[in-house]
Amino acid sequence: MRVLAIFCLCGILAGASAFELAAQDKSKLFKEEKDTTGDGKIDTWSYINNNSKIELTESDNNSDALVDKWSFFTPEGVADSLLADTDFDGKVDTRLFFNEKGEKVRQEKDADNNGKVDQWLYYDLATGNPAKIEIDSKGKGVDQTVYYLVDGTKERMEQDADGDGKVDRWISYWPNGKPKEIGYDTTKDGKPNVWQQYNEDGSKGKAGFDTDGDGKPDKWQ
Repeated sequence: MRVLAIFCLCGILAGASAFELAAQDKSKLFKEEKDTTGDGKIDTWSYINNNSKIELTESDNNSDALVDKWSFFTPEGVADSLLADTDFDGKVDTRLFFNEKGEKVRQEKDADNNGKVDQWLYYDLATGNPAKIEIDSKGKGVDQTVYYLVDGTKERMEQDADGDGKVDRWISYWPNGKPKEIGYDTTKDGKPNVWQQYNEDGSKGKAGFDTDGDGKPDKWQ
């Protein structure tokens, strides 16, 4: 089944379809069906090997009788990878990778459905929470990087707003996810020279300016 998983992971970049995944050979595995939502419809199919270990689980998450999530496991039952069609259009748009211990390592996602990965989410192995996400919002390479605290809350973001390949905005966040401060590089020297602070309710606070070029605000208003 590991070969099966590798095939699927390669296929996602080429726009793997639910039909292609469903057509794979599972004849050597025992099939178990479940109705996990209690609506009277089967929505989960598990495929179990001779050692009573699940090697593949297929799920229907929107009750349309079509599989939209595939969870792959090693013959020993350790999580190996996960593929999902999160917008239910019949094409895989998300894949999740695990390490040899079955811990989440990285998630790749095609958010704009153009067949190319544009989001890379990295996990903290100790907690399983997000640690960092890289986003390609314009199709020209990563232009946003978001960092998270250990508990999974957003801490800060670095952004290339003008698409020149260099960070020109630095954003910190309140615990509620709203911006706390945004630093702007308007002189293209790689350092912020204008800062806008925000209150926890989202309203604007003070604005700061670096008038002597040392990268620190020396004037507030």
